[in-house]
Amino acid sequence: MTKRDIKLNSYFYFLTFLLILFLSNKTVIAKDEKRFKQVDAIGRAVLIADDIQTSRKRALEDALYLAALKGGADISGFSAISSNTVINDQSVVTATNRVIDFKIIKEEQDKEFLSIKISAVVGSKMSNKNCKVRPINIALLRGSFNSETNIPSKLSRKMSQWYNNIYYIISKSPNVKSANYKNKSLDQIIKSNINPTFDYNALTNGLPSIQAGNYSVVPELSLVADNQSNTHSNYLLKVSLNIYKGNNFELVTVKTYDLPIQYEVKSNFQFIRNISTLNIDLIDKIVFQHLNVLASNFLQELNCNPLEGKLILTNGELRVDIGKKQGLRDKQIGIVKGLNIKNSMLSNSSVILHTDKIFDNYSIVSPLNDKIKLDNLNNLIVEFAE
Repeated sequence: MTKRDIKLNSYFYFLTFLLILFLSNKTVIAKDEKRFKQVDAIGRAVLIADDIQTSRKRALEDALYLAALKGGADISGFSAISSNTVINDQSVVTATNRVIDFKIIKEEQDKEFLSIKISAVVGSKMSNKNCKVRPINIALLRGSFNSETNIPSKLSRKMSQWYNNIYYIISKSPNVKSANYKNKSLDQIIKSNINPTFDYNALTNGLPSIQAGNYSVVPELSLVADNQSNTHSNYLLKVSLNIYKGNNFELVTVKTYDLPIQYEVKSNFQFIRNISTLNIDLIDKIVFQHLNVLASNFLQELNCNPLEGKLILTNGELRVDIGKKQGLRDKQIGIVKGLNIKNSMLSNSSVILHTDKIFDNYSIVSPLNDKIKLDNLNNLIVEFAE
């Protein structure tokens, strides 16, 4: 390889480095940790005097491609080598993200070219699990506890304590704002919500304020005999959490956590049973630890659920039924899927929304593309990127 070839090769790799740096905007890797981001891009095309629409389409396609590159790019290259001499260097630049939605900001023409400036949101697919720590609002409703008749009295008497521990542990969990309504049953609240004017309980005690983005939990405990062992008297503490979402109490999931308790050795001799019986204070500690793990697990699952809400068109404004208390932030990006957009340059049917005003339990949102009709979004679900 001659000195001239080495020089040209070094110059090529230097230009490639600058291109990567430009595309990444901040890093050499050309990847952004954020899943979605908003970028501006300008596309240009040769002005065809008798076919302005073709020029517009080409300029817009150029702008969309540049916007996708700004979202991230992979750069690969190859060299053609002859007699140990580099005779041709080639590089391929491929966008790693796609344009989700865009709007045209400005269009300009001169004698030779037509240019279009767009504002676009680019990114990859939504993650199945966001797993972001956010505020969780939970109404703790009346549950139930019971034990079989053949359960030792020491264990049976502990059921009410363990039942109350669930309310205590959930209410003391980080990032949880709970409301204790354990004196009100779910059926009672649903019936009262149907017609609170004529409901005595609603008039005298009031109704729990449960918002669309909040959760309700109904715990159920039962203690049953587990006769699988021939040597020990075993029991099974079954803890179920019925988890509902929103003010229409949609059942999200039922989480069940079983805790086996090896209580005493089976024997005809009272002395052996007495000395083998597990200390009730130790059982208390084991159960309390089990309930802590239970609360941590189900709250983690709620954090991993997507932050989403229902869109409602009210007085010309597009509202979503979640707000600051559910973890929504100013200018947060949301995506609505399942729309049939006519004359769209994009191959998908997604619309990007931004939060404009955020209140405690609802927010005002607007589409990035102001040509989207708001009534087409009414009653649809928006999922927010985090």
